[in-house]
Amino acid sequence: MGRDKGRLQLGGQTLIERVLAAVRPLDCPTFIVARRATDHADLSLPVIPDLYPDAGPLGGLGTALHHTSTPALLLLACDQPFLTPPFLRFLAAQLGTHQAVVPRSPQGLQPLCAAYARSCLPLVEATLAQGERRMHAFCQSLDLRLLEPAEWQPFDPRGLLFANLNTPEEYQRALDLPCC
Repeated sequence: MGRDKGRLQLGGQTLIERVLAAVRPLDCPTFIVARRATDHADLSLPVIPDLYPDAGPLGGLGTALHHTSTPALLLLACDQPFLTPPFLRFLAAQLGTHQAVVPRSPQGLQPLCAAYARSCLPLVEATLAQGERRMHAFCQSLDLRLLEPAEWQPFDPRGLLFANLNTPEEYQRALDLPCC
């Protein structure tokens, strides 16, 4: 995208503000993992500097698991502006005794909109130590509960739940939606 995707505007809010608005009703500890502690400081949430710079989302997950005070957490990308509180509640409730619950969509696994148990931290660290950075590869090592489309589609009447905005074209399509 060439700039901080979380700061892109959509429907009068930044993308990260939209994600945080979906999380807020869950009333759970919330923090942001970013490159620097000063990034997103204006959002009035703790900002945790990434412990694994340049390790991508897997490093962000490791940082989040290292700092969480809860037995599990939701890992959410800042560029998924169509998440909803009912879906996130449902997602979190599906973890049970598994290490992770990850939705599967027609585009594949959605590991950046998933719940992870704190017990995943040693596996994150081992995966990173092996030089692996891909979330999909990491997920293969977990006791994983896949959330199939039939389970999450009732929360997605518009087909936008897992839309993430990675390119200027995807961002423009989101801007053109009547809801935004």
